[in-house]
Amino acid sequence: MTEALLTLLRWCLLGLLYLFFFRVLQATWAGSRATALVAAPPRTARGSKKRRAERAPSGPPKLVVLEPPSEAGREYMVNGELTIGRAASCHVTLDDTYISQLHARVSTSEQGIVVEDLGSTNGTYLNRQRVTSPVVASSGDRLQLGGIVMELR
Repeated sequence: MTEALLTLLRWCLLGLLYLFFFRVLQATWAGSRATALVAAPPRTARGSKKRRAERAPSGPPKLVVLEPPSEAGREYMVNGELTIGRAASCHVTLDDTYISQLHARVSTSEQGIVVEDLGSTNGTYLNRQRVTSPVVASSGDRLQLGGIVMELR
């Protein structure tokens, strides 16, 4: 092998090593950001106090699928915590290419029902507003993940 070829191979190896370290740092940064979002106190969705006063929930809260029509009417009880995504390990498994493997979490807390995005690619929307941190939702609020629209009842 010539000296020039060896030098070229060394530079390629060095470049791949730097790329590897960059990806590790990027994954670590995204993981620490997701942990910070989980630790942050939930904020209240716009207008939810008014809706909560208008409608008193009867029984345990549930998510009801509104769209698409082929899935409409499916109900998921919110007992403790629901994870939503395409992965088989999720409590609510949805078949939509715009939904991440582990997309969102809906859980009960002292403040009420809390919705949070789990770092999904296409985002989670509550009443047409993107969820960037844990948000307290109430009965009548609409949750959208990809092409799936659900209502909290």
